[in-house]
Amino acid sequence: MLRDQAAIMAARVKVDESETKPKYRYRVRNWAEYDRALVSRGDLTVWFDEASIAESWTPPRPLGRGKPGLYSEVAIQTCLTLKTLFRLPYRATEGLLKSLMRLCGLDLPVPDHTHMSRRAASLTVAIPRRPRKGPTHVVVDSTGLKIFGEGEWKVRQHGVGKRRTWRKIHLAVDESAKDIIGIEVTTADWGDSEVLPSLLAQVEGDVSQVSGDGAYDTQGTHAAIAQRGAQATIPPREGAVAWGDDHPRDAILAEIAAKGRSRWKQDAGYHRRSLAENMMYRVKQLGERLFSRSFERQVVEAHVRVAIINQFTYLGMPQSVRAGQIAGAA
Repeated sequence: MLRDQAAIMAARVKVDESETKPKYRYRVRNWAEYDRALVSRGDLTVWFDEASIAESWTPPRPLGRGKPGLYSEVAIQTCLTLKTLFRLPYRATEGLLKSLMRLCGLDLPVPDHTHMSRRAASLTVAIPRRPRKGPTHVVVDSTGLKIFGEGEWKVRQHGVGKRRTWRKIHLAVDESAKDIIGIEVTTADWGDSEVLPSLLAQVEGDVSQVSGDGAYDTQGTHAAIAQRGAQATIPPREGAVAWGDDHPRDAILAEIAAKGRSRWKQDAGYHRRSLAENMMYRVKQLGERLFSRSFERQVVEAHVRVAIINQFTYLGMPQSVRAGQIAGAA
């Protein structure tokens, strides 16, 4: 009886007879430098440097008539950066800034929580970017961040309510430097291909290649990429047909038909697009939801996150090299 049951259970197990891809080990060759960079991410002086704060905290006097301002955009962005890093409400952020001013011996005013919230609606966030050293391979992707609505437990028990809403974050990432060079924040109604021209408009210098998933397989996307003189590495959707007139996408279809989709992705460097997915993960490490209520403040909050991620990147990133193949199970 037990043997029969074992035979039945074994018959229900689906055996994967396809050829498995080899797995590899990777080694970080700049571990000492990367280790120091990870430690530096917790250094408050990276975000609150006494010398630069003292020089730029107050804006210059207006040229015409009017009362001089107390807080520059640098001051407001510093407040919002610390708020985002430590996931604080506005009132607690005000308390943190006041304590930092006392500890640093700086006789500078601190904006109250109401002023921070009001200025956050119109702030132009300064996102750090380093100059490019040549043509850029741009990888693009998008993700959703929750803004308000029911929590996960209520959704699990009672379903999704009408107030459960998302914002889409569209990112353009430099494949080589691994920093963010373009960002757009939209409602969930916008498609990835609709936003791509705006992302490419933010990329400075020459663009050699643009890689994205099948959601970007539209004529408008290919036209925007061709306008920058770049090569499009976008997999056509299943069952795609040629567009004619010697369109570059038709060459991709022909190449896929000749050597298969997997081989085309490997030869075209499509898998480097995973850097954009990894960047989305890094952005969500600062929180999977936006805490602001109005759309304008949500945009600023997302831009502040990007400024933080770029600063993390410039502090130091790992350089991984393949160290060998993992032996399969016997």
